[in-house]
Amino acid sequence: MRQIPDLLCAGTTDHTIDKQDNDMAILWTVLLIISVFFFWLLGILGLPGNWLMLIATAIYALAVPTDATASLWWIVMTILLVLAIAGEVIEMFASAHGVRKHGGSKRSALLSFAGALIGAIIGAIIGTGVMPIIGSLLGALLLSGAGALVGAFLGEQWIGRSVDDSLQVGQAAFWARLAGTAAKMVIGCVMLAVVLVALGLDLSTPREAVPISEQPKGGTPDLRTPKL
Repeated sequence: MRQIPDLLCAGTTDHTIDKQDNDMAILWTVLLIISVFFFWLLGILGLPGNWLMLIATAIYALAVPTDATASLWWIVMTILLVLAIAGEVIEMFASAHGVRKHGGSKRSALLSFAGALIGAIIGAIIGTGVMPIIGSLLGALLLSGAGALVGAFLGEQWIGRSVDDSLQVGQAAFWARLAGTAAKMVIGCVMLAVVLVALGLDLSTPREAVPISEQPKGGTPDLRTPKL
């Protein structure tokens, strides 16, 4: 039977390790929340924000959850994967349909994509100077569409089409870009909500205590009272 000093030492060690585990879980949770919000905003710039959200969630799922919640995070990652693929398909279909609907060429579609990316970056920078966050979002969204318009217009001019025809293709690229980005951002919001709900379920699930092995010889001195 353990003497009282042994029990006190073991209890203190258990409490310290549990506290460290809880602190690390909280740190990982905060990092995940910040990451998914940031990656969602990157989607407006034409960057793969939804895929980065999936990667961040996968890292969290491998690092933090216990056996009790491991199955939950496998389900979450499957849902996020399906949503990320759906977002890419919708955005690509919207952009391609907008350009091809008015007889746009592959060259104009490529330049439209490049122009949208450049426009989104410039818009985010300008919008930040006017009104942080909201201005950045609106600036990136609008100038992304404008960049798509200019890129598609130049692509059609490159192959010798008339100004009117090129402008029609550019306008189609503008609206298609806005529609595709908006749809992708909505899907990103759904992914964000899925992650937050999963975090709530994970944190509300009791975590099993980690068993503490016996200390090796030569470690902490034995504080038991010697037998008389």
